[in-house]
Amino acid sequence: MEITKDHIIPYLEGSLPVEQVAAFEHLAESSPEFRKEIKEIQFIWNATENLKKQRLVNTDAHWNKLARQMRFLSFRQKLWDISRNAAAILILPLFLVTIYFMNDSIPKEESPINQVELQTAYGLVSKVILPDGSEVWLNSGTKITYPERFTGKHRTVKLEGEAYFKVTSDKTNRFDVVVPNGMTVSAYGTEFNVSAYNDDNKIEAILAKGNIDVKKYDTENVFSLKAGEQAVLNKTTRNITISEANIYTKTAWRDGKMVFRRAGFDEIVRKLSRHFNVSIELQGKTLHEYEYSATFTTETLPEVLRLLEKSAPIRCQILDSEINADYTYAKRRVIIREYR
Repeated sequence: MEITKDHIIPYLEGSLPVEQVAAFEHLAESSPEFRKEIKEIQFIWNATENLKKQRLVNTDAHWNKLARQMRFLSFRQKLWDISRNAAAILILPLFLVTIYFMNDSIPKEESPINQVELQTAYGLVSKVILPDGSEVWLNSGTKITYPERFTGKHRTVKLEGEAYFKVTSDKTNRFDVVVPNGMTVSAYGTEFNVSAYNDDNKIEAILAKGNIDVKKYDTENVFSLKAGEQAVLNKTTRNITISEANIYTKTAWRDGKMVFRRAGFDEIVRKLSRHFNVSIELQGKTLHEYEYSATFTTETLPEVLRLLEKSAPIRCQILDSEINADYTYAKRRVIIREYR
């Protein structure tokens, strides 16, 4: 069937039929124009969803709760002034009255807090506003999980993939980004990038502004970063190293760019695979020795591969994706081989 922009909203809402989802994502991967339409509509849709959530807040209920607590505090003060001068025989009744009002003012058990889970399709960058007003940009194929509202002293989100965080400042409630079985990045108000794809052999936290603390999930050792520094956790050795980082190169993906500066072929292949949702196979031992410096913006996959061919003795072949038995599309395959 033909996929049009009329299918974008149902896809974002999760109401698009399974057989149409496969065709939709296939078109999004292959058509830069369609991806642009998705981004424009997704921006408006995200803003609308956040507005809906804000309207769900019951301001009257919260005000009534606060008013009850204020009445109790006022009553307790008056009660204390009276009891200091009252006869000993009145102490017990007054105490019982105090207990009654105290119990009545204690908030009842809060309703369970639902978890929100968002995932960005491959080839797209999306933005979400968290309950505290913090802004988060999600890179291709990224999943973030957070509560409908933050409670307690910690604002905690879970991340799989890559995201750029612009955290709303709150000196009393810490903001934690948790990478399961990896590391936790903590801040009170700053901007930083976390890259934690499951198929990478490392997890990176890069600080753009302010300060952050980084620690492994299985230890209490904390590393404090300054602006322009990065913490890299090696998944094999479980060691964290601190070094300077190129902020632009690491965060240009927010603007739809892929920036490489003397990047190895393995790194390039991983990013191209995620961005275009393809499976890339390398044939040749020397391919891993090549390094590239390039910036890609709106180029399609064939255009990127042609540029790579011009700068190294390689040949690239794109194999069309096949339809599976369940009407989903298999990933397109790309074969890159040495050419002598």
